[in-house]
Amino acid sequence: MSNNSAYANSDNFNQDFTDEDAFMLIRIATSPEHRLHTCQWVDNTTSCRNDISGQHFPTHLRERHGITNADNRVMKCRWDGCREYVIGTNMFPHIQQKHIAWMYACYNCGMEFPRQNMRNAHFNQCRDAGA
Repeated sequence: MSNNSAYANSDNFNQDFTDEDAFMLIRIATSPEHRLHTCQWVDNTTSCRNDISGQHFPTHLRERHGITNADNRVMKCRWDGCREYVIGTNMFPHIQQKHIAWMYACYNCGMEFPRQNMRNAHFNQCRDAGA
């Protein structure tokens, strides 16, 4: 290990890691993409109840429950207690927003947005503004 490394100190910790860095890591780790969400989709008469990482939720819905973004049919949402009808292509956003309160937090300031692209656009401005 060279002496120019951030790990050159004898305690082997990055001495340049700030409180702001720690807060950003916490925001990332608790974002909906990484947080666990309980699936309450009802197949037959049984609610799924599997805890799924946010980033794997679309795959779970597709592989376990047959929900795809390619389905243009109007279908009843079978989330436990839901009575809404949704176009299949909108089912995952419906579940995100209505059932698991999936919000995307800005990595810089913590402000929350219902869609990832909205958070990303805000984050680029927020980061550049030094907020």
